[in-house]
Parts: sequence; structure tokens; C-alpha cells
Amino acid sequence: MSNPDPDPPSPRGAGDTTLAALGAHMAPCRNTTPEQLAQLIDAHLGDLRQEQPNWTISSSKVAGRGVFATRDIAAGELIFQERALVTGPTARKGQLSSCICCHETLPQKGFLCRHRCTLPVCESCADSEEHQAECEHFRRWQPMDADAEGEQEQVNPLSLRILTAVRVFHLGKEQRHLVDAMQANAERAYRREIIKAAQCFRNFPTTDRVFMDQLFRIVGVLNTNAFEAPCRTGGHETLLRGLFPLTAIMNHECTPNASHYFENGRLAVVRAARDIPRGGEITTTYTKILWGNLTRNIFLKMTKHFACDCARCHDNTENGTYLSALFCREQGCRGLVIPVQTRTLQPDWRCITCENVFPHAKMAKYQDFALNTINNRINSCSVQDMIHFINELCPRFCPSSNYVLIEAKLNVIWRMTRFDREEYSPEEMGHMDRYREEVLAILHKLGAGECTLKKLITGEIQ
Repeated sequence: MSNPDPDPPSPRGAGDTTLAALGAHMAPCRNTTPEQLAQLIDAHLGDLRQEQPNWTISSSKVAGRGVFATRDIAAGELIFQERALVTGPTARKGQLSSCICCHETLPQKGFLCRHRCTLPVCESCADSEEHQAECEHFRRWQPMDADAEGEQEQVNPLSLRILTAVRVFHLGKEQRHLVDAMQANAERAYRREIIKAAQCFRNFPTTDRVFMDQLFRIVGVLNTNAFEAPCRTGGHETLLRGLFPLTAIMNHECTPNASHYFENGRLAVVRAARDIPRGGEITTTYTKILWGNLTRNIFLKMTKHFACDCARCHDNTENGTYLSALFCREQGCRGLVIPVQTRTLQPDWRCITCENVFPHAKMAKYQDFALNTINNRINSCSVQDMIHFINELCPRFCPSSNYVLIEAKLNVIWRMTRFDREEYSPEEMGHMDRYREEVLAILHKLGAGECTLKKLITGEIQ
């Protein structure tokens, strides 16, 4: 190594955390065949692998590799379960106050590791085996804010973000082969993410090319494949960043034939949303299923670097749901305006009533207005105020079918059924039930089948 780390801080009984040891098992297996990948996945699944699985990994016409049905699979049937290969904090705003190991809420003061690695960890976990190696790793790099105390003590989201990548270095040999066999988009932004994290330390090994290349690869794998999975601990919910390799191998479809959900942030459960024929590719969605065509494809283009070519993306009415629809701006007309073209990110829009055509720039402003107005209310209003806003004010500027308004209705459903503890009036409960039926009707029109969102709003899963 060209820039070995200096002498480490006094060890607490951990294994070797030098760069040479950390990089020793990162084999160059990025040209892994589907058969080799299947073997790595089998080892990863362990006792969760079925004796006769109803799926297999094979080459896909959609994107490289995919998961396929080995027999007919009925809607609702379990396809597979898998534990996270690695988890870590999301490092997002509002997600910085939980212990990185047990995920319990931390106190407002004295929440950083007492060994000065500057990671948020509770007293019980500070000396745990789970935290030991990463703690020594961060201390070896010498955090800039290691000496902060009292009111100056705060979580650094830039260094916290790379914790999951650091944990990959501490996986076993086969597990690390699996990580390196996964697809990774080579985004410039990922390298900037590492550089910003490096600036949080006095001794980050930025001149060690081998280590930095491995770290860039791991960050790429995580940013391309990791999921945000809810975890409930001690009466509160936090989001974990988890790598579930088999779930990540499934390719995208905007209305997929399979759905997944997470149990306490560490177990992925994948079930068939619709009947899947033998030999059919098992698909999931990389976006929110109720987003409109344009929003989904912008997201896919920006984050996944491809344009979806599924049947839904070619239908500007989206099976008659009109999730992208806005009100016509022609005087005297209250018709619905929808995108004309389906294969461009800047389409013309046409009113289905008066047939006037509007430029994308004009309609994008109205969509942004609806999005910002509704999101501001979601972030600041009580449930009662949200119900009034949805019922009385939104119809003035936003069709009831628009996906942004649907998101607001979902927000009310979540708050009334999952988070709030207060009592609601029969009238308020009636509004929530109506919102639920409206969402279920849209999912039915889309052909979403037994999807996770349906199960969540009907209470089948928590």
C-alpha cells in the first residue's frame, strides 16, 4: 500500500483493521456469471433458502441479470425471504438521533461514542463486538470533530453516510465477493460523496489508490442497490439503509408482478402480486407505484440511468387512472390535461375535453405549484387541517386523481392508523375510509394485484 495507516489507537480486542487486511478479500469478480452469482446468493440466504425454490437467477432481456419463475407462482405466494447482507444509517435529516447498532433513540447530550470515533452509539453498544471494528476504523482515520463536547457535539452526516460501506469491508470473504459481483453505477456524485466524507478526517487514506477504488466500488454498489427499510425499536421508527442482494437483482417494472416489504429493517419478504407463469421474469418497482409516468421516468433517469419501456409507460392515461393529470388552463374549461408523448421527459400536454395543447414548461409550473403547496401542508398541518385542505382547497387547483393529492391522502391514512395515538371523530374516520377506497380503486385499475401498498393500507402487514 502506498499510504499505510499510522499506528492504530489502543485496540479493544478487535481483529486486524489495517487497509491491507480490509482489502485482502475484495476479489475482482465483477464479471460473475448468473450461475456463479446464484451460488453466492445461495450461500447468502443460508437457512432461508427453500429446498425447491420457485425462482432462479438467469440472463434478462431487461437488464443483464434477473430473477425468473421456475414454475407457475400464484398471486400472494411467497417467493423468497432474505436477511440484509449489511445495514447502516441513512444519514438523512431527521434520522440522526438513533444508535447505529441497536437503533434506540439516543439522549440529547452525550450521544457520541465515548471512544471518540464520533459515531452516534448508545452506552450499551459502545463496547459491543458489533461496533468494535468500525469504531477502531474511524478512530484510525482521526475524525476532525473527535474533541467536540457538550453543545458542540453533533452527528456528522457526511462521515455517517459511509459507515455502511465501512461495514462491507468487515464482511466475510464470500459476502464481499457477493458485493463485488453486484451492479454499480459509476456516478461522479458517488466519488464526491467519498471526498466530502474524507474531509471529515485528518488521516483518511485518499492517496491509497487500491483502497479508494474499492471504497468507490462499494459506495457505487450501495447507492445502486441498497433499500431504505423501516425499523421499529422502543416505540419509535427509524430508517435503515440495507443491502438485500437477491431483492436488488430483480429488475424494474412500473406495475410489477411481485412486491416486497421489510420486517424490522433486516428481513426482506418478496411475494407474488399477480400470477406469474413459469419462465416469467419476476419484477419489482424502483419507484413509488402511484407516481405518474413523467415523475417515475425522471426519477429512473436521474437515479438508475435508464428509461422504462413497460406497457404502463406507453399509456398516457395509465390504465385510466390519470395520475399525471392537471386541470386545463383554457378559460371556461375544467377538463383534464395529460402528457401527449410518453417517451420524453418534456412532453406536450393535451386537454381531453377541449383538446387544446399546452407546452411542457407551462404545465410543469402548475405541477410544481401543486407539489409544493401540498407537501408544505403535509409537513406542517394536523390531520384535521389536512382533511380540510384535501376536501375543500385542493379541488380548486388539483384533480382528485393527481398523484400528489393521492400522496396527501396516503399521508392522512398513515398518520391516523400507524403513528398518531389520538382519538378521531366518526366524520374524520369516514374521510380516511374514503381515501383508502380511492387508493385501492387506483391500484385495481393499475393491475397492481396484491402489492405491498394495498396490504399496508388494508392492515394486512404493518
